[in-house]
Amino acid sequence: MATIWRRSWYLCMLMLLLVSCSSTQAVQTPRVLDTQAIEQLYQDGRVAFKARRYDEAAAAFARVVAADPEHLKARLNWAATLSYSNQGSEAIVQCQNVLARDPTNAEAYYQWGAVLVRVGKHQEALEKFDQALTLKPMPELLQDDPLLQQSLQAYLKRQRRQSLDDAVARPKPEAGREEEGRIPPGRATP
Repeated sequence: MATIWRRSWYLCMLMLLLVSCSSTQAVQTPRVLDTQAIEQLYQDGRVAFKARRYDEAAAAFARVVAADPEHLKARLNWAATLSYSNQGSEAIVQCQNVLARDPTNAEAYYQWGAVLVRVGKHQEALEKFDQALTLKPMPELLQDDPLLQQSLQAYLKRQRRQSLDDAVARPKPEAGREEEGRIPPGRATP
């Protein structure tokens, strides 16, 4: 009797399992996008970004990155979109992801700096702009992003002002005293 009961129980469980697997609700598998579809989705994201539809743009760039994690421009645009949507920490993560894949990516440093400007961390932003400038000249990077242009112009203006302030604050040697380590004219070296 116990074996009949056990067999019946197993048969019921098997039927329940089969019924649940053949349910009418199909599990959606992620659709693999081809290169052309990825590029179209990327362009759609750029259009949405330029139209200031940041949520739509972020969704498009996120899908591009999900389909192609090495699409660095999509990651950078996603970072810009996130920063405009007041999600600065997530934007910085995307910049860091780009730099993890390509440590010489000047655009990632610029974007990171722009995110830091938007969240009010100006000193840290200046450091990122410095890193970017050592990798790539300014005009090539700024052709598409007016906010970056403004941020970097403000940075350069502060740098010039700081250089001038440093020059004015540097004490000049007193008349009659020689600068340390400098041999006065007409005096022979020992």
